[in-house]
Amino acid sequence: MDCWAACLGGCSDKMSGEHLVSKSLFMDEKVMVQGFSWCPEPKLIGIKSLTANILCTKHNSDLSHVDDGGAAAFDAFRQMMRISNIRKGMKGRITNVVRHECDGPLLERWLLKTLINISYDGEKPIGEGASVGNPTDQLVRIAYGLEPFPLGAGLSMIVRVGMRLNSNDTVKFAPIFRHGQYIAGGHFMFRGQSMLLSLWPGGPGNLNGLVVGGEDLGKCRMNFHNEKILEKHGKDLSQTLTIHWPKPSTD
Repeated sequence: MDCWAACLGGCSDKMSGEHLVSKSLFMDEKVMVQGFSWCPEPKLIGIKSLTANILCTKHNSDLSHVDDGGAAAFDAFRQMMRISNIRKGMKGRITNVVRHECDGPLLERWLLKTLINISYDGEKPIGEGASVGNPTDQLVRIAYGLEPFPLGAGLSMIVRVGMRLNSNDTVKFAPIFRHGQYIAGGHFMFRGQSMLLSLWPGGPGNLNGLVVGGEDLGKCRMNFHNEKILEKHGKDLSQTLTIHWPKPSTD
């Protein structure tokens, strides 16, 4: 199997034995995957078994800061859920607001890297115009920070009043297919955060009837490049998560 970032050039001779989902993210070292031919139903898999020679050591090393950014974001999600569970049993007013932060572009690129890792060498192209089992050159450049996501593509937080929350320390991933022909995005869940990574320009469009993780995404709200998540305890603000995104250019 070749390095999926070979189009960038400069591959090293040795393959890395890459973890398909960064091992540093987890406490219990498991990931929930579904939506592929080998796991149409949710399947819990140990991280140690999810390794493959899909990146050379150089291109794997070049993404180490993306892994760090993803791990920091997921730790913020984990801490928010931990504090939320503690405060559910508390009485009285909340006087101290706990504030968390993460880097939006690094989280977005980590999600893209993970989508490619899991989908590489599979039965569908990754992105429109790609060959079967491979990402487009554009998606590779985006994963490495060499090119931005197309306008409207990227990370949206999925919200709905009454949404069921995943409180386990596992990542759930399901690919989203466009016209049944190619992978055009992915749905991720971790510690109460439901996320859609859209790969096609202009955003995901109409998702009515697309059920992932028990949720009809068409009935949910997509908060594109969400900058702040607020959690209340009764009437009191309890926690905030600030997701930092670069400011749009005024040029």
